[in-house]
Amino acid sequence: MSKRLQFVVGKGGVGKSTVAAALAVAAAGPNERVLLLELGAPGGAARLLSPGKPGRGPVEVLDGLYLDCVEGDAALAEYLELVVPIRRLLRLVFESNLYRSFVAAAPGLKELMTMGKIWFEAERRDAAGKPLWDCIVVDAGASGHSLKYLQMPATAAATFKSGLVHRESQRVEALLEDPSLSVVHVVASPEDMPLFEAAEIVEKLNGPLSMPFGKLFVNRCRERPPEGAGTAVDSLRRFTPLPEQRALRDAVVDAAASCLGWYRVQERGIAAVEDRLGLRVCRLPLQQSEEFGLAELRLLASLVKDAVQDPGGTSDSRDEVS
Repeated sequence: MSKRLQFVVGKGGVGKSTVAAALAVAAAGPNERVLLLELGAPGGAARLLSPGKPGRGPVEVLDGLYLDCVEGDAALAEYLELVVPIRRLLRLVFESNLYRSFVAAAPGLKELMTMGKIWFEAERRDAAGKPLWDCIVVDAGASGHSLKYLQMPATAAATFKSGLVHRESQRVEALLEDPSLSVVHVVASPEDMPLFEAAEIVEKLNGPLSMPFGKLFVNRCRERPPEGAGTAVDSLRRFTPLPEQRALRDAVVDAAASCLGWYRVQERGIAAVEDRLGLRVCRLPLQQSEEFGLAELRLLASLVKDAVQDPGGTSDSRDEVS
């Protein structure tokens, strides 16, 4: 992976955590150290890669791949541990009602601390002075909340004109906006609303947010039906079966018509988004399996790796099925 810090955002339920995990698996290896961060409590990536809840600190879940979760409260506590070395005094701070009220009420504090934690991990060095992580993939949560995280450093830097918060926010903002280091991928599913929301996110990244946009992944795409599938369904619908076969005929017709209908919705939605944004989306297949596991994730990892390395994308032109 060419970018050391990769964010993955998208509407809830589109497979964003799965794509983030696939990106991390694609980047990991015997000679690579990759950190997959989930913002908030352990979620989809943790359930997929680690049966147990990760403890505090990165946990190695595959060869070269480490998983951790970043929560605002924990990030603030970790920061205070760095600046307040006296444990007894620190315990009194954490237990005070004033501290708890401040954390709950301070606008954007948790988001700012979370982004500061990501910056800290990106800047960490080993004993030889090399970056501790070759790549960091951030599962940034549902799109509305994730954009709040991404905006917070710039907002804080503009709000606090000087001082510690201003300087720290500027450093985080510089990292996020550096196209040589960072990138934001957007994930959607092939339906109208997720695609529409994904297009809005891409426009915000390229516009007011001024953050480097990577790829628009459209997850769970259906394969193109065989040529003449629509005509075959129409012919089957007109076919008069024996009475005892009518229920079976109707069930087959309904299932086939539903598949064709969803495929048309998919293709129209993708075409509209590509025209709107002037780019090619990266299609990821709908995998038919009883349980999505490591084998399916590795297949997805190979596809996202190819997509990220392809500057043009992986979408192709599709015609309406006949």
